Amino acid sequence: MAVHEINGTVINTKTETKIKNETIELVKDGDVQEYKLRIELENEESPSVYTLCWEEKQIDMIGFWSSKIGFCHNLRPEWEKRCEDSKAASGIPIATVFSKKNRNRVTVALSDPLLPTRILAGVVEENGTLAFQIDLFSKMCSKMKDYEVIIRIDRRDIPFTDAVKSARKWYHTLGFNNARVPSGAKDPLYSAWYSFHQRTIPEEIINECKEAVKYGMKTLIVDDGWQTDDNSRGYGYCGDWEIATSKIPDMQYFVDEIHKLGMKFMVWFSVPFVGIHSKNYEKFKGMYLKRRGNMDAYVLDPRFKVVRDFLTETYTYYVLKYGWDGLKLDFIDSFELTENSSCDYDRMDCISVEEGVDRLLKQIYEAVTKINPDFLIEFRQYYIGPVMMQYGNMIRVTDCPNDALMNRKYSIDLRLTCEEVPVHSDMLMWHKEDTNESVMYQLLATMFCVPQISIRFDNITSDHKRLLKNYLDFWTSHRETLLEGEIEAWNVENAYSMGKVKKNRESVTVLYQNVVTTVEGDERAYIFNSTGDDCIYVEVRKNTTYVAYDMFGNEIMNGEMKEGVNKIPLGNCGRVEIA
Repeated sequence: MAVHEINGTVINTKTETKIKNETIELVKDGDVQEYKLRIELENEESPSVYTLCWEEKQIDMIGFWSSKIGFCHNLRPEWEKRCEDSKAASGIPIATVFSKKNRNRVTVALSDPLLPTRILAGVVEENGTLAFQIDLFSKMCSKMKDYEVIIRIDRRDIPFTDAVKSARKWYHTLGFNNARVPSGAKDPLYSAWYSFHQRTIPEEIINECKEAVKYGMKTLIVDDGWQTDDNSRGYGYCGDWEIATSKIPDMQYFVDEIHKLGMKFMVWFSVPFVGIHSKNYEKFKGMYLKRRGNMDAYVLDPRFKVVRDFLTETYTYYVLKYGWDGLKLDFIDSFELTENSSCDYDRMDCISVEEGVDRLLKQIYEAVTKINPDFLIEFRQYYIGPVMMQYGNMIRVTDCPNDALMNRKYSIDLRLTCEEVPVHSDMLMWHKEDTNESVMYQLLATMFCVPQISIRFDNITSDHKRLLKNYLDFWTSHRETLLEGEIEAWNVENAYSMGKVKKNRESVTVLYQNVVTTVEGDERAYIFNSTGDDCIYVEVRKNTTYVAYDMFGNEIMNGEMKEGVNKIPLGNCGRVEIA
C-alpha cells in the first residue's frame, strides 16, 4: 500500500500488480479538483484491481446517486459500499453524494470511460466519515505497461443534478463528442415489441401503424422475431440474421408500406449474440468472449476484425437493400473479457476488448451514416457513457413494461447523463381494462423523454385513445421545451417528487407527489397533476390567472391566483396553464 498526502487529503492506493512507479498530483484546485494518477507497471500484463481510497467528512449527506443505482439511494456502511461500475459499453464513471435538499456534496468522475472501473462510497462508523473508493481495472483488462487517469472531485454547493450534468459535460473537453442527432430521433414512435413480441406479422403491424400516425408517431421499430421462426423468446437462433420468410415473405413490401405512411422503419439486432442453433455458430468458434448465461448464445469477440466486418456488413446490406432508416442495437454491454475468452492474439488487430467495442461501434456508425446522414441508432440503458454517445442518437429506458414509476425515475436519471441525446421511454403498454388514471400515470411518466408506444389499438378503450391523443398532441407541441430545456428534479430519494423543464419563457412541470411548485413571474407554465390527489399547490410571485383542464384536455375551470401559495382543486391527471 502507498500513501499520498496532497493539500490535506490522504489518498491510499493498493494493488497486487507490481508497480514500478506511481504518482498522484493535483492539477486543478478549488471547489472542483482534478488529480492526475500515473502508474507504470514493472511488466506488461493484465493488471489486477488497482484501488484508491480517501475519506470525506460526512456532513449533510443523505444519499448516493449513480447512473445504474436504481431506486435505493441510502448510504451503506463501509463494508458494503454503494457502487457505480462502468466500462465502454455500460454505465458512466460518475457518482455523487447529495444532501436532504438534493444539494451536491461530493461528485466524483473519472476521465477514462473506456476501461472497467468502479466508484464506491460507504460510511465509516468509527469516525462519521464517508469512505470513497475507486477501483481501476475492476474487471479483466487487456495487457498494458502504463496508465494515466484524471480523478475529478466536485464539492460545490449546487443542485446535485447540476453537478452530474457538469461532470457529464466535462467529457466533451476530453474529446468525447456526441453523435449527430437527426430530427427523427425526437419523434414519438410505435414499437412492435410489447404488442407483438416475436410474432412479427407485417399486415397487422402495418394496420397498427395506420392508427399510430394519427397520434403523431413517425417511426416503427420491428423488434426481435423478424429473423427467426422460433417464438420462444430465446437467442439460440440469433447470429445468421436472415429474414424469416415464414413471417415476412416480402420485406421490401413491408418497408414500403410503412414509408407510405410517412413513418421511418427501424429493426432490432442483438449485436454480440450468435446462437448455438445458428449456421454461423461454427464459423465463429474461437472468436467468442463467453457464453451468455442460459440464453443459448455466445458473445462475439470484437477484437477480431472479421467479427467487426461481419456485423457491419450485415447491417449495411439490409440498409442498402431495403432502405431501413435505423437500427435498434441491443445487448452491447455483454462484451466482456473473461478467463475463457480467446487468446488467439495473432488473428486479432487489437488486444483490448474495450478498444474492440469502440472500433466496432465507430465502424457501424460511419458505415450507416455514410448511407444516410439521418440514420437512427437506438441504444438501451445502460449503454450510456461518453464512448457510447459518440455512436447512438436515441437512448431508451431499460425494459419496464407497464411500470410508470420506473419509466419516470429512469428517464429523468438518463436526462442527467445523456446530455443532448434524446432519451426515450421504455415502450408503453397497459391492460385494456385499466383505469384512465393508470394510463395517464404511464403517459405522464414519459413527459421528459420521447414516448414510445407499444399497444394494440383494437385492444384499448375509446377513452384510452382519447387520453393518448391528447397527451401526444401536447407533448409534440411542446417538444422543444421538453427535450431541449434545462431539467430540474427534486427528491431523488423518493424517485423524484417533481420534474420541471424550462426553455426561454416556457416551463412544463409534472408533480408526482403533492409538493409545492413555484412559478416565476415571467414564465408561461404548464403544470400536470400526477400525484393521485385531486388538488395541487402552486406558489406564484405575483397575482395571475390560470386555466385548468381535465386529463382529456377539456377546460374545467379558470380563475385567479394570488401572490403566494394557492390550492388548486385540479382533478387527478389534469393540468393547469398559467400565463
